Amino acid sequence: MLVDRDTEAAPSDALLTAFSGYITQHLGLHFPRGQWPELVRAAQALDVAGAGAGACMRRLMAAPPTRGQIEQLAHQLTIGETYFFREPAVFDALEHEVLPALIAARRAAGRTLRIWSAGCCTGEELYSVAILLQRLIPDLADWRITLLGTDVNAGFLRKAEQGRYRDWSFRAVPAWLVWRHFGPPQDGLRAIAPALRRGVRFDYLNLAADLFPGPEVGAPPMDLILCRNVLMYFEPASGARALQRLGRALAPDGWLAVGMAEAGHALLAPFEPVRFPSALLYRQRPEALRAELVAAATGLHSAVPAAAAAAIAVAPTGTATIVVEPLRDVAAIADASAGQPPIGAGPVESAPNVAASTEPAPALALQARRCADLGLLDDASLCCAAAIATDKCDPALRYLQALIMEEQGRAAEAIGALKDALYLDPDFVLAHFTLGSLCRRNGALREAQRHFANALELLRGHAPDDVLAHSGGVRAGELADLMRAGAGAA
Repeated sequence: MLVDRDTEAAPSDALLTAFSGYITQHLGLHFPRGQWPELVRAAQALDVAGAGAGACMRRLMAAPPTRGQIEQLAHQLTIGETYFFREPAVFDALEHEVLPALIAARRAAGRTLRIWSAGCCTGEELYSVAILLQRLIPDLADWRITLLGTDVNAGFLRKAEQGRYRDWSFRAVPAWLVWRHFGPPQDGLRAIAPALRRGVRFDYLNLAADLFPGPEVGAPPMDLILCRNVLMYFEPASGARALQRLGRALAPDGWLAVGMAEAGHALLAPFEPVRFPSALLYRQRPEALRAELVAAATGLHSAVPAAAAAAIAVAPTGTATIVVEPLRDVAAIADASAGQPPIGAGPVESAPNVAASTEPAPALALQARRCADLGLLDDASLCCAAAIATDKCDPALRYLQALIMEEQGRAAEAIGALKDALYLDPDFVLAHFTLGSLCRRNGALREAQRHFANALELLRGHAPDDVLAHSGGVRAGELADLMRAGAGAA
């Protein structure tokens, strides 16, 4: 057993390495060296005996964790940023393409539909799907619909079950939708309509350890699985196992939705990518072909950094195409064997890989900036997402993503990306300034003032002539003067 003789001293690198592996083993989450302070803070929060973070880590690792310990760790280590209809392009694809096709197929086969939000957080995603179904199925009362949300964070699940939300959860939806599907505010919270709550169920599930709903537990497979912005935090091998099991939980014509930062991941090769305007979803491939690709992907993840395998190739038409470099030949055979082209998908064209093999994230970020400069914002967004999949811990990539989203008119998502940047680097001056500007534009004046104040405080640590990182040449003194003059803060 690892020994850290001084319980008051900071945990050693060896102990942190072991504890990071313990978290990966039992929660699937990946905490590289740069995120070890998060592990220390989690251990300190769980250190009820006051023995120190190191002693708490050793105590936890001394035996397999209990369900309660897993819940406590998840409470400290998982992120709860979500809102209704997050990433509108995905919900647009669901509403106009994916769900209508599934509904038509299931209408002729018993009127059953099974949808799973894996990593549902506080429930906004699953309730958003429920709102879509109410709009798309006029005879909804005649259907047997399963809407399941699962998460490893029990605190998130309690909030999801309550179905009561603050205005911040509605930042991406029109006012009429809020009025139609939610009650009047009480104590600053709006409750989801009872008709929507009746069809939704939430349950605890650890994607790294528990049985998945569907064939694993003797139940029918899922028609649609949403697992968005979850596996991006997983260690590569854990993510590979979870994706394989998600595939086994899907119906033969089922669909999988992942987050934008996860799209194009090499380990998604066993699924068939389907492109929609500004969105990329996946569906099942034919079973025999899928088995071949699962085997190829499984053998790959230990040799290749998981997210680094994704690259963006920009075709001459300006249409971005996901190219999975290590599986290029296998994926090409798969696409050729799939028969007719997928719904909403354009032709796949070969083009030079823009990702440098030694520095994929910087190369992809550069490509994103170039596309944005040319006005190819969808391509820029895809390039940036691939860069983030390659390096999830770089706050500058989240900041770049926010700028692209803002240009696309996706202000609410830009705010989310800026918050991700500040989670990774709380001292990111330009992220505070930009977030303050967006909040002020959306009428969130108190939050805007807070971010402007944070930016000014951080600027005090810079000389006026210091050029701020990622600013394109803006000096610290210039930004401070701009805010003091009222352009950034009241």
